[in-house]
Amino acid sequence: MKLQAAGKAKWFVYQKIVVVFVVLLIPLFSINIWVNFKAISFSKNTIVDSAMAGLSFYANQLDKEMYFIRNQQLQFLNDSDLQKLSFLGGSLKGYEEVLLIQQVKDRLVPILESSEYVTNAGVYIASIDKTISSISGVTNAPNAEYELISSLSVTSPKPSFYSVGESIFFIEVENNAGIWSYIEISKSKLLDALRQTATLSRDSEVFLGSESLGSLISTAGHDRTMAFEHQLLQELDGLDEHDSKMKNVEGIRYFVAHNNIGSLNLSLIMYVNQNEITKQLSQFNLLFYFLFGIAFVVLVLYSFSVNLMIHRPLSKLVKAFHKIETDNLNLVGESKRNDEFHYLFHSFNRMAHRLKRSIEENYGQKIALQHSELKQLQSQINPHFLYNSFYNIYMMCKVGDSDSAANLSQKLGNYYQYITRSGANEVLLSKEFQHALDYCEIQCIRFSNRVSYEYTEIPQRLYSVYVPRLIIQPIVENVFDHAFEDGAPDRMIYLDASYMDDTVRITVEDNGQLLTDAKLEQLQEQLATSSQQIEKTGLINVSNRLELTYGAGSGLFVSRSRHGGLKVELIIHVQQKGASSCIDC
Repeated sequence: MKLQAAGKAKWFVYQKIVVVFVVLLIPLFSINIWVNFKAISFSKNTIVDSAMAGLSFYANQLDKEMYFIRNQQLQFLNDSDLQKLSFLGGSLKGYEEVLLIQQVKDRLVPILESSEYVTNAGVYIASIDKTISSISGVTNAPNAEYELISSLSVTSPKPSFYSVGESIFFIEVENNAGIWSYIEISKSKLLDALRQTATLSRDSEVFLGSESLGSLISTAGHDRTMAFEHQLLQELDGLDEHDSKMKNVEGIRYFVAHNNIGSLNLSLIMYVNQNEITKQLSQFNLLFYFLFGIAFVVLVLYSFSVNLMIHRPLSKLVKAFHKIETDNLNLVGESKRNDEFHYLFHSFNRMAHRLKRSIEENYGQKIALQHSELKQLQSQINPHFLYNSFYNIYMMCKVGDSDSAANLSQKLGNYYQYITRSGANEVLLSKEFQHALDYCEIQCIRFSNRVSYEYTEIPQRLYSVYVPRLIIQPIVENVFDHAFEDGAPDRMIYLDASYMDDTVRITVEDNGQLLTDAKLEQLQEQLATSSQQIEKTGLINVSNRLELTYGAGSGLFVSRSRHGGLKVELIIHVQQKGASSCIDC
C-alpha cells in the first residue's frame, strides 16, 4: 500500500498515535491503582521467593558440607593404618609404630583441608595412649584435647554434635572406645556464611538453632533479638521445610522462612521486617500518578510539535521519495528552517543528482569493462600455441596419420572459432565446458601424450545455464603454462562440474610438482584483492568478471589439490544473477 501525498490523507500517522493513546489513557486511569497494588504485591512476592530460594540454596550447601565432613570422619575411622595402630599399637616396634603414627597424621590433613569450616581434626588411640591432631601433632594423654573430648563423649544420649564455646565438635568412637575421632568446626566461619546468606534480603537476620538448644549461631547480636529468635524456634515447630509465615512481634510483621540442616539437626531461619520489603515499593505510588499526569501534558505538547516540526517537512520528503520510486530524479525544494530537515533536503537533492550521474557513468563503465575484458581474452592468442599446432598437423600428414591430423584440425578450428566469435557475451555452460575440453585435447597432442586429462560430464540441470564466455579455458591454460613447465611425464588434469544449493562449482586440478606454498599464498592474495590489481592475469580477469556478474561470493578460489598440484574452484551463485541463469528456467 502506497502512502498518500501530504495534504490528501484523512488521518496521518501521528494523529492516529495521539487518538489511540488518549483512548487507552482513559481505562488506564481507572485500573492504575489496581495495577499498582498488584505490582507491589508481585514485587514483594518476587523478593520473598528470591530470598527463600537463596536461603534454600545456602541451607543445602551447608548441609552437604557438613555431611561431607562427617563422611570423611567415618572413612577415616576405617583407615587400615589407624585400625592396625589401634589393635597392635602396644606390640609394634618403635620405627613401625612411628611410621604408622605419621601415616595416620598425614591422613588427617585432607580432612582439615576438605572444608573451610574445619579448624582441627584429631584422633585418640587408646592402645598407644596418644592423641594425633592436625594442629597440636602427636601428644601423650592426658592433654587438653583429650580432656575435652573425653568429657564430651560421656554425654547421653549422644547428640548430633557438641557445642563448646566458639567451636562445634563431631565425635565418633570405634573399637569399643579404642579410637576417638574428633573434628572441630569453627562457629565464627559458620557465622561468616550466615552473614552472606543475610545479604539476600535487606535488613534481614539469619540464625542456626533448634527448639532445645535455642539460637546457636546468629547474625544478630543483642539479647532481645536472641529471645525473639528462641520464640520463633518454638512457633516454627512442626512447620514444613521451605514454608514461610508472617509473624507479629510487638506490632511489627516479620517474614520468616526456614530450612532444615539434617546433618546438624538444626534449622536455618531467616526473618526480615515486612516494612523493609514494601517501603521502597510504596514510595512509587505518588510518583506514578504524578508522572502519569506529566506524560499526558507532554503528549499534547509533543503532538503539536511533531506536526509542526516533523510531520510537515517529512510529508514533503516522502513525496520526493515517491518520485525516486518512479525513476524521477528531479530535485525537491529546500526547507525554510535552518535545521536538520534543511540538511536532509539539501542532501537529498545532492543524492539525487549524484545518483543520476552515477547511473549514467558507472553503469556504462561496468558494461564497457565487461566488453573490454572479454575482448582482451579473445585477443590473447598465443602464437607459439598456433605454430606448434600447425607443426603437429604437418608431422601427422608426413607420417600418414590423416585421421589424427583431421581431428586436430577440427579441434583447432573449433577453438579459434569459439574465442574469436564476437556474438553474445554469454553462452551455454555446456559449450563453455566443451571448449575447455577441446583445448585440453589440442594441448595433449602438442605435448606428445605426456599430458592427459580426465573429466566428469556436467549434470543435466546445468545444460540450460548461461555463463560469461571464456571462464574455464583460461584456468586450463594456466595449468599448461605454469604447472607442466618441468616436462615430466604422466601429468594429469582433472575437470569436474557440480551443482548444489543454487551454486555452480567447476573444479580444475592438476598433479604438477612446481607449485610451492609461497606461490600458492601469493596467488590466493592476488585473487582476494583482484579488483585492486592493475596488471591482471587470466585468472584474475576471470575472477573479476564472475564477481561483477554474479555478485560477492562468486569468482575463483585456489587451494592445494589432493593430487599435489593446484586446485582452482570456479564458483557461480546463479540465484544472485537472476532469470538468465536460473536452473529451472
